[in-house]
Amino acid sequence: MFFALETGGRNAAIAIPTAARLAGGIWFFVVGWIAALQVLATFPQGTPATYFPLSIAMIGLWYGWSVAGRGVGEGRAVAVAHGLRCAVQMAFVGLVVFSARAVYFRALNMRYDDLADAMEAVLVQFIAYGVQSLTIPIWGVLLAGGVIGGLICEAVARRWR
Repeated sequence: MFFALETGGRNAAIAIPTAARLAGGIWFFVVGWIAALQVLATFPQGTPATYFPLSIAMIGLWYGWSVAGRGVGEGRAVAVAHGLRCAVQMAFVGLVVFSARAVYFRALNMRYDDLADAMEAVLVQFIAYGVQSLTIPIWGVLLAGGVIGGLICEAVARRWR
């Protein structure tokens, strides 16, 4: 068949919800929310950020579920590595999404001549947001949250198998 169900191997466990995935999703939702609140402190006064914390928290939920919650059962060091990977990926995806969003709203005002100019502007905005995020509170929350989140996922996986 074209769409045969996966019956074995590492991919078979991907679709199964586990307590570690739930714990990772919830933990990284909270880490994303707290990190987004730290980012709001770096915004210029009066910058609207209506759904910013929720958006970053939802990215954290997704990566906590799919990265940190899946990388359990191989020891604490691997779990910490998955937690740190999750935190860095959250930051990267958040920077990409909000850089593209900023350029999209500028493109609606006809600021760019063609697609290449807009793509270059996304990269420039990504770098600007990345430099703006290089503060200790933001990356402290992300990295400490990543380490703790990896350890929490590993502990939950050992407790509830």
